[in-house]
Amino acid sequence: MTGFWFHHFGLRRFNIKGRGLTTMRARLARTRRANRRVIQSLKSSQVAAAEKEEQIRRVREEMELLFITNVLDDVWVHDCLFEVENDPLMRTAFQRINYQIPGRRNTANMNRIRTCTGRRRRPGLP
Repeated sequence: MTGFWFHHFGLRRFNIKGRGLTTMRARLARTRRANRRVIQSLKSSQVAAAEKEEQIRRVREEMELLFITNVLDDVWVHDCLFEVENDPLMRTAFQRINYQIPGRRNTANMNRIRTCTGRRRRPGLP
């Protein structure tokens, strides 16, 4: 009996009877559904954000690998050109080709490293 009395006490206090109670329950159910939809959309947006972060991480790793391969390719090409430029047989072959073409500069000596054999002096100084 005590539970029944408290039930009626709560209903009399808010003056909720009949249709008022059903409308209140319907409104409460509507807000619960809306809250559930909001929570589901938040969860789905969190999942989408996690997938995007994973995709961005994979793209960054791929870009880093491409950068490293480009650097290694550049170093390899530079080493090969350095070997070709410093090979005496190739140098003489380039010189012979350049001598056969009139009006062309000597490309074999353009990038040669100049060694400093002594102290450089400025002109006009003692």
